[in-house]
Amino acid sequence: MLHKHMDRISCPGKKRIAYIMGSFPCLTTTFIDREILEAKRQGVNMVLVSIRPPSPFQMRPEIKELAAETKYILPVPWLRFVGANLYFILTRPRVYLSTLFYLLTRQHNTVAARAKTFFHFAEGVWAAALSRPERVDHIHAHFADRAAIVALVASRLLRVPYSLTAHASDIYVSPVLLSEKIANAKFVTTCTGYNKAHLERVTEHRIELVYHGLDLTVVEAIPRPSHNDQFPLILSVGQLKEKKGFPYLIKACRLLKNQGYGFRCEIIGEGSRRGELETLIAELKLQDMVMLRGILPNTEVMTRYTQATLFVLPCVIARDGDRDGIPNVLLEAMTNCVPVVSTNLSGIPEVVQDGVTGLLIDPGDEEAMAEAIARLLNDAQLRERLGRKGCQWVEERFNIRTNIGRLIELLES
Repeated sequence: MLHKHMDRISCPGKKRIAYIMGSFPCLTTTFIDREILEAKRQGVNMVLVSIRPPSPFQMRPEIKELAAETKYILPVPWLRFVGANLYFILTRPRVYLSTLFYLLTRQHNTVAARAKTFFHFAEGVWAAALSRPERVDHIHAHFADRAAIVALVASRLLRVPYSLTAHASDIYVSPVLLSEKIANAKFVTTCTGYNKAHLERVTEHRIELVYHGLDLTVVEAIPRPSHNDQFPLILSVGQLKEKKGFPYLIKACRLLKNQGYGFRCEIIGEGSRRGELETLIAELKLQDMVMLRGILPNTEVMTRYTQATLFVLPCVIARDGDRDGIPNVLLEAMTNCVPVVSTNLSGIPEVVQDGVTGLLIDPGDEEAMAEAIARLLNDAQLRERLGRKGCQWVEERFNIRTNIGRLIELLES
């Protein structure tokens, strides 16, 4: 283990926190956007650092402001990058070389993984150079992947502690140096009790549970349109990836169509599985009932929740081990009092309690999914009860103004 950090002596007042992320802003990590906005609202003094710039997409004005103030590691300005390396080699040679040696001599599954660690070390040096003029007191990384290595390196070079938040794929899909990242962090948080139990089992370190949250004042302000559509709307939102399990939803729609149900099913999102899903929809002759809507602006997605009869998220464990934690789209749907159907997987049962706040089925079971959807389509009272209870559950446990307070306590301690 690397030696323990010595906290920098700071002036009285709040600490200056550097937030390091892999790509920011990003459509698939809007929970980070909400966290940063709320932390700033509560007075946290933040420096935003992203390894990669965002892909082009339609950002809300407040997110554009965050992007404008973010320091981006890539692309690297090479002359300044060489100068940063020379500076730290000359001023902190032992720390620079010992950190590089430590990272490269840890166990890696492949040569390619070790090469990536070397490049992430270099990114960490540049992150330290970007953060040094800001006089940061603490570094926090989102995701226990490359961002955590960058944070570890920068924290050593700047002589400040670092922490990290672990999520999903960074934990379960071929994690690199996971134990080392956690062991050297001042503290580690994760967003589900399921993740917490897993990480404490495999690393033998204490993990703090800090749920994500929603800004409920924003949700309350969304207008509720009248429902004049002829057919009920089955809504789903997520990346078109294996772990989302969308083929099972499409197959369930075929079963429902065969049983005589009339409905529309919309899947909002984009990803590598679009072609596969389009083929399946065509093979099952569902083009008139199941639509892939692609990426929509966040405001439009939130409006679609208010128009939905029910929300379905058929999550599974992907073949590479990837899985969801507590998908934020479930929270968004429940906050809009939309009854939800999802799978008994990972952290989902921490928010969807079967028969109380929603309906749960086993992953990969399209027949059970069709049955659960049919229950909700047939029973307006059940939809109302589950929607109301789900909304109450999210309001009590996933209010970002409450949940971010725990993270702020940890960052400021």
